[in-house]
Amino acid sequence: MALLSATTGFHYEALRVLLRRLYGRHISRPRVVWLLLVLVTIHGAEVSLYAGAYALGTDVLGIGGLAGGGAHGLADFCYFAAESYSTLGYGDLVPVGALRLIASVEALNGVLLLTLSGAFLSGMLRDSYQMEAHRGQHGKDTDRPGS
Repeated sequence: MALLSATTGFHYEALRVLLRRLYGRHISRPRVVWLLLVLVTIHGAEVSLYAGAYALGTDVLGIGGLAGGGAHGLADFCYFAAESYSTLGYGDLVPVGALRLIASVEALNGVLLLTLSGAFLSGMLRDSYQMEAHRGQHGKDTDRPGS
């Protein structure tokens, strides 16, 4: 529950900062690419929190581990966390013990936060298009040739 709260709170605050920075601005192609990169970075940070939890649970607390493959290092925990967060689920690494509960919560958390990011991006683009259409209707669009 701590990871669920931490990632959700972090995601909310990150989107709030983005909204303040972008609200009322035209979302150009370069800005869309920038926004996507920022969103991927946000999700990467959240995946990293889960990877850290898997490493902690395995190496420090001894409450479970990952089955499949050989010895498991940080790269394997990151890979498994990204796979679970996105609900991709290749199945080459499988959580055992109490880590199964973390993985199931992570999948639900990840799909909801990914959906939230998609809705955020969609809303920003919609607002930008509406703003541009409104400017064009009222003759305030100075970005168009011939204006």
